[in-house]
Amino acid sequence: MPARLSIIVPFHKGLAFLEKALSGVSPLRPGDELIIAADGAVDDCHALAAAYGARVIEIQGPKGPAAARNAAAAIATGDVLVFVDADVVTSPDVLARTAATFDARPDVAAVFGSYDDDPEAPGYCSQYKNLAHAYVHRASGGQAETFWAGFGAVRRHAFDQVGGFDERFERPSIEDIDLGYRLTRQGFRIELDPSLTVCHLKRWTLWSMVKSDVVDRGIPWTQLIHRYGGFGGGLNARPEYRLCVVLAYATVAATLVGLVDARFLLLALACAAVVVYLGRDYYGFFWRRRGAVFALRAVPLHFLYHLYNGVSFGVGTLLFVAARTFGVRLPGALPTQAAAPQVPRVGSSGDTSSAALSSSR
Repeated sequence: MPARLSIIVPFHKGLAFLEKALSGVSPLRPGDELIIAADGAVDDCHALAAAYGARVIEIQGPKGPAAARNAAAAIATGDVLVFVDADVVTSPDVLARTAATFDARPDVAAVFGSYDDDPEAPGYCSQYKNLAHAYVHRASGGQAETFWAGFGAVRRHAFDQVGGFDERFERPSIEDIDLGYRLTRQGFRIELDPSLTVCHLKRWTLWSMVKSDVVDRGIPWTQLIHRYGGFGGGLNARPEYRLCVVLAYATVAATLVGLVDARFLLLALACAAVVVYLGRDYYGFFWRRRGAVFALRAVPLHFLYHLYNGVSFGVGTLLFVAARTFGVRLPGALPTQAAAPQVPRVGSSGDTSSAALSSSR
């Protein structure tokens, strides 16, 4: 029997983006369902839900996308839960191919895709950030140890077995990466399929990009790496990326010393050259998509990325060691142990009093 999809869209605000996200899943296949998890929503989405045949589950909050997705999963009836962010546009074809993967691959418990080459938001940072995400996912296709909920799907039974998303993530962060680690450590197989492309609508600035990479991803992800021992090299943790961080700091240090002793400027130049060489495929990707000028502008941003990744790793390690070794929880520290929160189903004994379901069809 073909897999039935429950498509779950967490929503807080931004009806224009939500409408595009809903239009991307329309029309639904027979037997599939669409659920909007209205997480303390400041915009009323019921009219849009009715227009696209979606149900709305109201969540007192905001409690964050982890709790919102769990609440929607609790009332979902499909065999596969498909998570689509409210600023991501997919298509019926991508959804059909996602379902086909589960039909053809019983060994696969979860699959996720990639951003496409045509992010909607204008501006260099928006184009760069979204294309950089696309590059990382396309360079890492195949079996994965993490998960991505921007567009990702997981079998219902696997999601239930690991307890869903960890609701201790109370804001958008790396709750999906944490879910992936718990799935793989339970023996479930996750596939990254870069051909499942979706369009990201988000606009990025330099500040929002750095802040997100450091506060929402780098520092908490480092703590998860220590928690789960995830130094295997998946996605952004590849050995060459770690080497680039070291070389980026060596470049800065040699440049500073070079102000006193010019010989060190040659060392700085050599370190920088190796960083660029190691990133040649990355820059080549930008060159092919947007041309030489775009690729050249990516070089300093990528260098900056390596530098603040070093900061993220240092801070995340400090937070983890302080909590695990000394029992001191500093601001930004995650729990050192994984949680297995229960995801109650409708009709179960679980408490669903924090959410109210309304039908909009």
